[in-house]
Amino acid sequence: MSPHEPQTLSQDTAFDLLSNARRRFVLRRLQQQRGGIELSDLAEELAAEENGLDPSELSAQQRKRTYVSLYQTHIPKLAEADVVRYDSESGMVYSTRHVDELAQYFEEERESVPWQLIYASIAVVGIVGYLLSMVVNSALVRSEYVSVAFLVVLVVVSLLHYLYANRILTTAAVIPLENESNRQ
Repeated sequence: MSPHEPQTLSQDTAFDLLSNARRRFVLRRLQQQRGGIELSDLAEELAAEENGLDPSELSAQQRKRTYVSLYQTHIPKLAEADVVRYDSESGMVYSTRHVDELAQYFEEERESVPWQLIYASIAVVGIVGYLLSMVVNSALVRSEYVSVAFLVVLVVVSLLHYLYANRILTTAAVIPLENESNRQ
C-alpha cells in the first residue's frame, strides 16, 4: 500500500465491491483460508456453488466461464481496491487487511459496553479505597499499595477498552454468501 492510499475503504467502494455475489464468494473464501488460494481452485468452488454441483461434476465450460469472469473482472477489481493481492505467476490470490474491514458491514449490532460507568466506578472505588487507607493507616493497607492497585486496574480496563473498541475481543463478522440468507 502506498502512503497516498487511504487507510480504509470508502463506503462507496465497499458497497460496490460487496454488491456482486462472486466477489462476496471470493472474499468469504479468503477469510476462511488466510494463506491464499489458487484462482483455479476459487473458480472451481464458485462454479460448483453456482451450479449446485459437486466440483467433479462440473463441465469444462462451467469451470472456464467462472475462471474467466474471476480473472478478467472480479479479481482485478478487488486488487485495484487493495482488498486482494493477485500473484499472476503462481495464480494465487491473497487477502489484505481490507477483507475484514468489508466483513464489518455484515456485523450485527452489538450492545455497547458503558465504558464511562466502568471508569467512573473505578475512580470512585479508587478514591474511597485511598481515603480509607489513609484513615486506617495500617502497615498492611498502605495508601501507596492502594494507589498502585488502582493504577493497575485502570491500565487493565483501558487495555480491555482498546481491544474491544478495535474489535479484537469480538468475533469477526463473516461475509455471507448469496444462498445463506435463504437457509436461516
